[in-house]
Amino acid sequence: MRNLVIVSNRGPFGFSGKLLEEARQCIETGRPPQSPPFGEGGLVQAMSALLKAGGWDPIWIGASMGDKDMDVANGHYSDLFRKMREEGYAPSRFPHIEILPDNRIKFRYGDYDFYMRSVFFDTEHMHSYYNQFSNGFLWPLMHLTREPVFYKVKKEFPRPTFKKNDFLQYMSSGVTFSNTVFDETRKNKKLWRQGNEFVVWIQDYHLMQVADNYKALLVESGFDEDALRNIRVGQFMHTPFFNIHDIQGLIREDRRNRLKAQRYDPFPESIESVLKRVTWGMLANDFIGFHTKEYCDNYLSALQEWFPVEIRQTTHFYEIFHSNGVTTIGPFPIGLDVDRILRETSEDSPLEHLLDGKELAEQLAEDRRRGCYLFGGLERCDYTKGLLERLDIFQHALERLRSEEANGLGKDARFYQVTSPSRLANPAYRYLHQLLSAEIDSKNRELRRDFDPIVHLDQGVPPPQNYRLMKQMDAMLVTPLEDGMNLVAFEYILSQKSKRPEERGLLVLSQCGAARLLKRKGFGEKDGVLYINFNKEREAGARTARALNGGARISQELVRFVERECRVDAWAEKNIEAIVQCRKEP
Repeated sequence: MRNLVIVSNRGPFGFSGKLLEEARQCIETGRPPQSPPFGEGGLVQAMSALLKAGGWDPIWIGASMGDKDMDVANGHYSDLFRKMREEGYAPSRFPHIEILPDNRIKFRYGDYDFYMRSVFFDTEHMHSYYNQFSNGFLWPLMHLTREPVFYKVKKEFPRPTFKKNDFLQYMSSGVTFSNTVFDETRKNKKLWRQGNEFVVWIQDYHLMQVADNYKALLVESGFDEDALRNIRVGQFMHTPFFNIHDIQGLIREDRRNRLKAQRYDPFPESIESVLKRVTWGMLANDFIGFHTKEYCDNYLSALQEWFPVEIRQTTHFYEIFHSNGVTTIGPFPIGLDVDRILRETSEDSPLEHLLDGKELAEQLAEDRRRGCYLFGGLERCDYTKGLLERLDIFQHALERLRSEEANGLGKDARFYQVTSPSRLANPAYRYLHQLLSAEIDSKNRELRRDFDPIVHLDQGVPPPQNYRLMKQMDAMLVTPLEDGMNLVAFEYILSQKSKRPEERGLLVLSQCGAARLLKRKGFGEKDGVLYINFNKEREAGARTARALNGGARISQELVRFVERECRVDAWAEKNIEAIVQCRKEP
């Protein structure tokens, strides 16, 4: 038996009143339900192979996502789920839920078969630890990987905002998650006592203190050395990791502000002390995975700056020797569900999405009849994605393309920017949405001929239509300021596979994990990947126009590499294997 406990800020599925009401109506009317989406989020996709019947017995612990999660967990809808199964709707077309005596929820839906446990927080607590500390402080700070730091030079990028109370709520949330993981560990005592694999895999920056709290609970509860040896704990960071040298200005500014305040605090917390605590706390993991070697190096630099650690490099990983043991870290670039994307972008999979009441596919065909190159951009509305810079890049590319019309090389162009709403409780995200909308209106007025050259789909395009929209694009602009990986780059490459080589598009890519990986593998403009500096918009736009007119297109070698090497199921298995195999004695 191989037990896997996945721990993330948000669980894989949420139960809403609307979903449950539709199920009730289904029972009353006999009309089959509309199958709710599952597996669209990046993290659920990453774990999808592990959540199906097979080698692991998984349980997913996450904070509540839906307004009816607590009622479902308390068994108030058990009769409804039972009736849905009796009528044959669940689990093939609707989730089937069983509430077990040990607080677990047995979740079956399609091929998915795993356990869930929800962690519940009140609204104020969730706002403080999630919106304020995790997304208002840690998220922007983790993306400060080089000078000049973005919050000083980018109007849309907020200064990381630190408040002591938000950090205390963050720590409190970590304790709650740790206690839930510990409860699962006690329930499975027979398994890890018998030497079976028991792996706890913690996800991302929201939970950087969970491993430390969890290990402390194990020791304080009397777990002996043999038991501790059979329990493995790992973490994967889906974000970049900050550069300790580049954030020194932020730390000094915070220190000055505290001196000016002249407020007595017997238990002070500062930006530096908080970052020290979460950086050290991560060392309680047996293994930590990052997307790239650069992020590993940034983490190691922070450790060396603050703590007495010894670092040794092995063939593939780094081993960190510290007072509490040994922690291994290494790069594992995340992948995607390759087979699903290829299936959804095959020749017989048409784009079916309405834009202002009109089929989007018809509008794209009309643009082509006008002689337009189609530019695309697709992500959630986030200030790390370089959305404003992207508009300038497109403008300069468009002006260059139009300037070459006289000599027969130029064409017009139209840009389809898709952004899904994100973190609207955070004022920085609301401000970005306003900036982006205003800038698009301004550029359309400036660049308009017979039509608006920029089309903004600000409510997103859901899978699988997003992949099919990418497939239509002649140039995909993926221009983050910094990004942990950015799977849109890989999705676009895969979307081009079913097209003839001469009809494929061009990937325009700025700094992110995907760019680092593809560069390291030797892919470049000859393979249809154009690496650009988002700060040099005029140059980036001119190079994009030149590459399009010059015939740079996604190569077969690049498609094969992503298809073979960027698979999310392999990524998950390699991470877990590293967690299991890396344990060393101090």
